Amino acid sequence: MDRNTLLAFALSMMVFVMFLMYQERQYTEVALEAQNQIDESAALEGSAGIGGEGAASQGTTGGTVAQDTVREDSVAALAEPPPSRPPARNIPISKTILKNGNVIAEISNDSGWITSWRLESYDERLPEGDVPIELISQGFPALATEMAGVSGANFLGTRFEVLHSSDREVLQRAQNEAGVLTRRIRLDERGYGFDLELTFESHRADPVDASFELLWPGQMSERPDFREFSLVAYSESEGVTRTPVVSAGQPGFLGFGGGENGVERIPAMSVWAGTDLRYFAGLVIDPNPRGGFDVQFETLEEGDSGQARMKTRSSAIGAGGSVAQNLRGYIGPKSIDELAEAGSGLEYSINRGYSWIEPLVRLFEIALDKLYGVIPNYGLAIIVLTMLVRLVVSPLMVRQMRSAEKMRMVQPKVKALQEKFKDDRQKQSEEMMKLWKEEGINPLGGCLPLLFQFPVLIGLFFALQSSIGLRHAPFALWINDLSQPATLFVLPGLDFPIRILPLIMAGSMFLQQKMTPTTGMDPAQAKMMLIMMPGMMLLFSYTFPSGLVLYWTVSNILGIAHQYWIRNKMQPAT
Repeated sequence: MDRNTLLAFALSMMVFVMFLMYQERQYTEVALEAQNQIDESAALEGSAGIGGEGAASQGTTGGTVAQDTVREDSVAALAEPPPSRPPARNIPISKTILKNGNVIAEISNDSGWITSWRLESYDERLPEGDVPIELISQGFPALATEMAGVSGANFLGTRFEVLHSSDREVLQRAQNEAGVLTRRIRLDERGYGFDLELTFESHRADPVDASFELLWPGQMSERPDFREFSLVAYSESEGVTRTPVVSAGQPGFLGFGGGENGVERIPAMSVWAGTDLRYFAGLVIDPNPRGGFDVQFETLEEGDSGQARMKTRSSAIGAGGSVAQNLRGYIGPKSIDELAEAGSGLEYSINRGYSWIEPLVRLFEIALDKLYGVIPNYGLAIIVLTMLVRLVVSPLMVRQMRSAEKMRMVQPKVKALQEKFKDDRQKQSEEMMKLWKEEGINPLGGCLPLLFQFPVLIGLFFALQSSIGLRHAPFALWINDLSQPATLFVLPGLDFPIRILPLIMAGSMFLQQKMTPTTGMDPAQAKMMLIMMPGMMLLFSYTFPSGLVLYWTVSNILGIAHQYWIRNKMQPAT
């Protein structure tokens, strides 16, 4: 390796180290900020009386709304004439707490509707300890409701009057010159789904084509669960469109596709849309057969925040007429069982990669869950799965390794030919092809089996990335979360994390490469590749989930052992 190449590699390593130091510092700051937000919400719950059944909710005048002893009928409540009330600017902001055993939600009477949504069965690890994970971005309330197609019906910035509230339900209403907008959210008895009922009564004297618009904004965060925060939509014709918030509304790769002028429009009507994390999703669903959303992803602050804007199909209403829309929502984990129960194709929110690889990813997900049922440790389950995969592909592996071993055994003859015909490349190639034919070597024999293994590798990659069971799943020693990089310790003063598993992986890759002959490659290039490839994979894997690096490491070690066995078996008897 020449001096310039060594310098370039050293600079790359330095940039990577600086990036990691910045990343760790950012995580600490954001984590502390998230903890402060949770503490504030907890204080609010205490003041709102969420500690017991039948707790009171804040009313529109700063007092409390008594808990209903008899649940109001939905249709009757929506049909009530709007009461006289003070202008929107005089209605104080109030919060209503909904809960069902799986979810604690905070519902605002401001235009931004859902201000907090915490899952009781899923924790988030912060420096101060584990707390229920918060899925609503701080300062970005979800599901602000607006009317489209009705002149003057602007409800953004309007505060709603709370008409009814209970443990799992809240009904709100607002009005302006154009009409009355009523909205109701009702949690399911269990799980993470909810009903969303919207009604608009027009006060206009002319007919209008009205539709409801729902906004779901979000902001990038260094919290581990939010590092892949995206906007997402699904249609039966287009499948899933997933756009990271950092690039929402921006042109796609090389300027093709993606958004334009800060807006990315989804070409087909979507069954559902919202926000997306690796292991969690927040979605609004239109279950009506002839329904669907016109969806667009918008930039709020480039590289930092964006929102999904969902507009229902328009309905023609006459003077003084009304329109209603019954929707569903889901804010919860990407659990296969939970998503299947929710229906409407929500299982497609799990990122399983390309459509052609999805069946293989599903197979690996099932295999991993079955193994975990027998071996209650996901780390051990990954090791056993790796061994089973190596066993299944062993016929291809043996063929590739035998070819590689034959190539290694004829290396002296190849080098002699390269030296003899170093000034005649054509003659050199002809003599090498003749040598391979005499020795029974297929130059592609070592490559083709590797190509067949690529789908397996990609399938395992997505299966390990998407399996929510790996989240916070411990393995052994310092590896206490297989969904995150496993840090042994942080260098004092540098804030640089020391991660052993990627180093072992890179070392095993170096040894495996060293065992593989590089016939036909320039010795200087071969030496560079021997160092650069493991080095680059070390950079990539340093931020990979430890479950994925564990699979990679075990696979490399099994490959080394297998190669040694093939070499000893093919060694000529003495």
